Amino acid sequence: MATKPEATPVAKSEDRIEDFPYYEEGKVPQYHRYHAEVSYLDELELIWGKRWGAQGIGPLREVAMVQPTETEVKALYEQDSAFFVFNGVTPDLDLMRAQHRALADLYESLGIHVHYTSWADETPRSAYGPMKRSISAAAGFVINGGAIIPRESTPYWRGRSRYVAEFLSRIGCPILYTVHGHGVCEIGASVRMSDDFIVLMLSTDCNREGAEQVIPILERAGYERVLLARSPGPLYDYHDEVPGWMHADMWILPLDARLALIYPPWCDYQTIRDLHEIGYELIEVPRDEIDFYPTNAITLEPRKVIMNASAVKTRLLLERHGVEVVGIDYDEVHKYGGGIRCNTMQLIRDPGPTTFG
Repeated sequence: MATKPEATPVAKSEDRIEDFPYYEEGKVPQYHRYHAEVSYLDELELIWGKRWGAQGIGPLREVAMVQPTETEVKALYEQDSAFFVFNGVTPDLDLMRAQHRALADLYESLGIHVHYTSWADETPRSAYGPMKRSISAAAGFVINGGAIIPRESTPYWRGRSRYVAEFLSRIGCPILYTVHGHGVCEIGASVRMSDDFIVLMLSTDCNREGAEQVIPILERAGYERVLLARSPGPLYDYHDEVPGWMHADMWILPLDARLALIYPPWCDYQTIRDLHEIGYELIEVPRDEIDFYPTNAITLEPRKVIMNASAVKTRLLLERHGVEVVGIDYDEVHKYGGGIRCNTMQLIRDPGPTTFG
């Protein structure tokens, strides 16, 4: 009688009936045992070729990045910058591309494989016209077992989900769920704090229906706690703070199982209470450096991050807490409306620390 499948595929010299789980001679498949004792994750690598999942902050192994194109610098956006949610300062495309490519090269130099791609080799289009912020690769949100595909919040982002789904299918990553109906959830902006803890935020970019759709998927993937934060938001007027109100990854960065960098003015105070109750030590971003997007960074592994080099004070704060900071120039890319984390689709991580385990 065969046992559970191997966690890692094993090359077989020949096909053997005994290799099938719970085989018993002369009997039909033992459905009750197979279904009860073999999980989806037990067979993930056997079926999909890799153990897809970037659940927490364990060592990062594979990422994807989407090359900047002319769609990020169209004059159309300057006609009404408030509608396109930016301050009207358009990035220099060549410098933006150079900084973006330098980030990809930095990942590779650290031993992290980068799928450096474009959206199906075409000019990305939204449902209604150009797709601003098409390089926000973090829209592809991969947790244990595969990806959750978002439904975007604005008309000129809507449709990025199709490009994300097509890309993930091309590289062999399974899709667990797609936000639909009237749900809105740019799930990639939620923050994986550890292997069993995640922060998801109700905001302009995630409504209650969207959150209710994704929370069961997150829990099934192994998150013991989904902390639902809440954001302020604009009505008619554009404020410089608007990008920080949209996404949790603009105000919190995990550093270890119970250590995080945070910018309190962009989150609700109950979230601070909750993090304190869980046992988090919180390091506060200096107010005069928040425009450098220091929390929109990537945790490479516990107590090691890639961060915009301009955030000098924040770097010193982190180093005093035993966090290694790898700096990179990224200010020009910020002008399009996103940072290092926004531009990085985390695909595969090793298991990392837990908060509740």
